[in-house]
Parts: sequence; C-alpha cells; structure tokens
Amino acid sequence: MDIWNINTLTDAVYNRELLQDSRADVVAAFVELMNTRFPPSVFSDQLNKRRRAIENAESSKRLLDGATQSFPEVSDGQSLSGCSLSDLSGCAILFTAGGDGERLRLSLIERGAPEESLRDFTKATYPLKGFPNGFGALQINLSMVSRICRDCGIDVPVIVTAGPAGSVTDRVIPEIIDRHNNFGLPNVQVIPQGERLHFTNDERIAVRLTEGELSPVVQPDETGGPLMALRRLLSSLKREKILIVQATALYEPLMLAKMAKAARGHDCVGVGIPRSRFDSNDPFGTFAAIEKGGKRTVCIIEQAIRNDETRKITDSRTGSYLPFNTGLYAVDTNLLTDNELPDYATPPKEVLPNIPRSPKVGYAATDILPLASNPVILTVSPDSYAVIKTADDLETLSEAARRFGLREAVSL
Repeated sequence: MDIWNINTLTDAVYNRELLQDSRADVVAAFVELMNTRFPPSVFSDQLNKRRRAIENAESSKRLLDGATQSFPEVSDGQSLSGCSLSDLSGCAILFTAGGDGERLRLSLIERGAPEESLRDFTKATYPLKGFPNGFGALQINLSMVSRICRDCGIDVPVIVTAGPAGSVTDRVIPEIIDRHNNFGLPNVQVIPQGERLHFTNDERIAVRLTEGELSPVVQPDETGGPLMALRRLLSSLKREKILIVQATALYEPLMLAKMAKAARGHDCVGVGIPRSRFDSNDPFGTFAAIEKGGKRTVCIIEQAIRNDETRKITDSRTGSYLPFNTGLYAVDTNLLTDNELPDYATPPKEVLPNIPRSPKVGYAATDILPLASNPVILTVSPDSYAVIKTADDLETLSEAARRFGLREAVSL
C-alpha cells in the first residue's frame, strides 16, 4: 500500500529527533499529512527527479567543453519599427507571482513597517506609494493590460501563477482579483505552482516544527514551475504566443508589445540587456549561441560556467558584449506543449539553520531557450522596466509607474 507508517516515515526524515521528541498526536498528524500530500510514491518520484536534476547540474558544467561560442541573433528593441500595443493581439500574458518575498519582508521590518501592513503579505501585491486601494505591482499590471484591451479592442488572456496550494499567495491573490472584478479583464485565471519536498544531502526529508505542528520543508518548483503549471491551460487559451513576465515588476507598456512583435517568426524570445563591459564578477546569466557536436543552440550561461572567451564576444554591429538575462520571455504555445523542461537543481541553499545546505529542485525557466529551434534575443533598455526586490526598490517602482503612464491606467 502507498502509505507511510511511523517507522517508515521516521527512516525517511533527516532530523528525526523532532518526531522522537514530539507527542504521539503531533506525530500522528504529521504521518496523516504526509500520506495525504506526499505518499511514498510521490516521495520516490521526487527523489528520482532530484537525482536527475543533480546529474543535469553536473553535465551543465561541461556545456562549453569543445563548444564554439558566438553572438546570438538579436532584435534591437530600440529600433523595432511599427510596434504598437495592438501587437498584443493573439498573445496571452503569464504574470509570475508565487515568490514569498522574504527579502522584501525583512527589509520592511528593518525599516519599522507596522505589523498590520505585513498581514497577508505577498511581494506582488504590497502597496506602492501614490496608488489608490493599496495597489501593488500585480494590481497595476492587471489594470494596465485591461486598459490596453479596452483601448485597442483586443482580448489578452491573463494567467497569474501563485505559490503552491495552501500558500499565502495562493489564498491572497485570487481574493484580490475577485474583489476588483478581475480588473475588467474577461479572461484572467490564477493557477498554483507545484511544490517539491526539500531533500537533504543524504536524500532524506527535512522537517520543521512550527507552533507545535510538524511539517515537511517544501518549496515551489523553481523559476520554470509556472511554465509547467501553465501547460494544462494552453489548449483552452487558443493563443499562439505567451508572454512570461514577473508580477513583481512594472513595465513600459510598449515593451510588452515589442516582446510580442519580436516573437513573430520566432518560437522563443529572451529579453536581454546589452552590456557595455563584461567583468569576470558580473553575476548575471548570459545569452550566447553555442555550437557543439554539429548542433547550434541559444543558451543562458551562468557565472560559474562561462569562461574568458564568453566575456570577449561582442556584437559586430554595435560592439556591445553579450546581453544578460532579465528572466522575461515570449514563447510559442507549441514549444511548451511539445516539451517538458529538464529537472533542475540550484546551488546548495540553507532551508533551516541546523540542517546542512543542499540543492533545491524544480524547473528552470532558462531551460526553455535551448528547446527553441528559432530563438531571438530582444534587447531592451534597463529603463523600460523596474523590479521589486527590497524596500529600497519601492520608491523606484513608484517613479517608474509615473514615467510609464501607469497611474492613468489605474485611475480608469
């Protein structure tokens, strides 16, 4: 039978002293929780995915061995001609909003934010100065898309990905959207990300004790999780292109239109910022074309993998160095329906202070690019969008909203 008992579950737990020192009813509740959400079959499946992810991480370190690197095909957003907001016709937009925003929360606490302002906290919906109704980035973005649809007479379906089922974002975001009548959008949906058990280096479950209850340490399935969650909706959307952007950022509206226009004739668009220099300590992932074994792909090369050759490549037309990744994409729906992202492991991360660091596992959005047969990199100005990371960014975001004309979108 596909169920845990106290003995088999204890064997699968890293910090098993928590089970041994807890009351019988607390342990029984934990066993029931695990049998409901993560029975042995799910545990085994996720453990196998972790093993594959770590194998993939090791093989990725050899990406440049015997490879020729070059500048990828680029579409210059500054000179993209004839672009208008009506170019969003035929597209859907995915706003990713599942992160818990711990850095923002901690920086707000350091600034003395009152406790009541952090109730039902999500980074995507945290209020921005100067906006009515306590609107945050997500509400502003939904208002922006609603205005574009109204002004251009088009329908742009919107999907918002929240955290895993039962998370704060999964509860709060649908409530906000419902309270504001979908912001006037006829087609907006919220879907939760999948979640993964966090395994320690010896392949056991990490467990935490919170307010007298035991629970496994879990996390959303990383940056590519929203793309995989989206797959089950694609047939109902009836759209050729999906724009994948962050709900925790604000955008110059025309930038989204440029993404849509650049995607014409291409099955994947990665949005990048051109570099004027490329230092060895530059932390950002790098778009590059890789030719290896007779196959040419466009990839994102992370700091730990790139080499001196990577940093020397320049655009023969502009002289700029390889563009860095913004995490924004436009993709064919077929690219998602026909492919599954490979399992991905992060560098080791701390999840509990008393447990050794180990990788988190899920999917990486960056892995969509090498699957494309005809990708292009859209280069844009860093001034065309702004992202929230900490409390220091809130004023910057408010100013960006003014420059982008987004206050008017919200006021209508």
